Amino acid sequence: MRALLSVLSSASLAIAQAPLAVELVASGFDSPVLVTAPPGDLHRLFVVEKPGRIRIVDNGAVSPTPFLDLTGTGLVQSGGEAGLLGLAFHPDHAQNGVFFVFRTAAPYLTAYVDRLQVSAADPNVADLGSRVTLLQQLKPYGNHNGGTLAFGPDGYLYVTLGDGGSTGPLWPNDPFNHAQNGQSLLGKILRIDVDQPAPPLLYGIPPDNPFVGSSTFRPEIWAYGLRNPWRCAFDRLTGDLWIADVGGRNEEVDLQLAGAPGGRNYGWSCMAGTWCNNLPVCTCFDAALTMPLHEYQLAGSQAIIGGHVYRGTAIPALRGSYLFADYPTRQFWSLEPGAATATLVDRTAELAPPAPFTALVPSAFGEDGAGELYVCDLGGHVWRIVSAAPPLAGVTPFGLGTAGCSGPHALAAESSPTIGNASFALGCGNAPPGSVGLLAFSSGVDVAGSDLLGAGLRVHVQIAAPFFVLEAMPVDAQGAARFAFAIPPAAGLVGIVLHTQAVFGWAPAVCAPSALGWSSSSGLTLTLQP
Repeated sequence: MRALLSVLSSASLAIAQAPLAVELVASGFDSPVLVTAPPGDLHRLFVVEKPGRIRIVDNGAVSPTPFLDLTGTGLVQSGGEAGLLGLAFHPDHAQNGVFFVFRTAAPYLTAYVDRLQVSAADPNVADLGSRVTLLQQLKPYGNHNGGTLAFGPDGYLYVTLGDGGSTGPLWPNDPFNHAQNGQSLLGKILRIDVDQPAPPLLYGIPPDNPFVGSSTFRPEIWAYGLRNPWRCAFDRLTGDLWIADVGGRNEEVDLQLAGAPGGRNYGWSCMAGTWCNNLPVCTCFDAALTMPLHEYQLAGSQAIIGGHVYRGTAIPALRGSYLFADYPTRQFWSLEPGAATATLVDRTAELAPPAPFTALVPSAFGEDGAGELYVCDLGGHVWRIVSAAPPLAGVTPFGLGTAGCSGPHALAAESSPTIGNASFALGCGNAPPGSVGLLAFSSGVDVAGSDLLGAGLRVHVQIAAPFFVLEAMPVDAQGAARFAFAIPPAAGLVGIVLHTQAVFGWAPAVCAPSALGWSSSSGLTLTLQP
């Protein structure tokens, strides 16, 4: 077998922009506004319906019994922008069964964040009797509710609240100046500790929150100056926080890099993106304001729908791209990462639904447990974002590796592993420039991946398998690694399965992606084809 893996070339691998499509996952939902999954759950999707239900899709089948049903309880007031809007699973959900929801209800109109647990008898059903309201905020109007709940890599719960809304003739301004008022939780991103409450609060205040000890700002506040953040998401690999703020005039995408301190002012309502609203609540273009990473303005109505950075394995060329949409115009884009700036790519035509469907009305994006992306359609459907390119026969990606100093490594094949292919090649990006990595081939696989040494290095191939081979994987000056080998024209090789994964070592002076200084790619299963 080692002869099969002889190195022929060290040229770099270039992966073209990924053409996308959508495939239907499930239908019959009532105004779905979120799809998500508990950490590490690779089988279930949880779909939030705005009227007050959460439904489970398990291996493609919609469970007839809702996970949570708040309709008819008086706990959800739905309509327009109001309703059951957010869901987040505790990082230790698999052990403690805890999750959190964001809802709006009477008195008109109040936003609530509740903590609940799953039933002791059935993890697919919530225990409504366990509900405890951690936080509530009265709002003056029924719009601009925010509604994102998300746990950051720091283990704290982030909560987004819009500025409380308004109606004509004051629309689209913030008539009570909530967004710039430090004593109001509206127009903010909050950061709270749900595991260590500080009575009389039912949650704790992280000690490094930016306004701890301030007399002018509430200590829960992490960021302010937001109009209606819909939605926000953490990059599951880097920890960066992406914020999509519905601006009323300029729609904006804001980015806070992982590790950056809180306290940022995103400018509303004196500014919407880089547009000056000429209100005296703050100074336009003040150096203390944070300008957007990207903004847009469309003719007529517009409302940004924030998405996620793709970290799945099914579309290697899409990894690291941030996807988002516009609700009224039904347009889709991705921000493709670059060396200096992000490139905007129009994905509208690609993500149009196939016949017989005629429209996809986006309300939210979502991720499953493996990092694959989904779109909620207000028409009652949930769609998965997939590659439009024909899949390579005999090549199946799996698992998530650990990022290197330059970003994630997506292992990819240049062609199908066919018998007689004299130059079959594997490539991987974001490797240490000019170095040599290791490419492991094994007959055994750990799909979920194991951290064998407890040092943050995700291993997918089984070292103790009957067949295990390590090969050198050269890396060029741009950080692209490539390994090529000949597949002999022997009919007896048809159907042989190899699992492979790349690892790279980093000099401590560059960074330490793991305690061992190593990073790993996602995995590939190769089945030799006739």
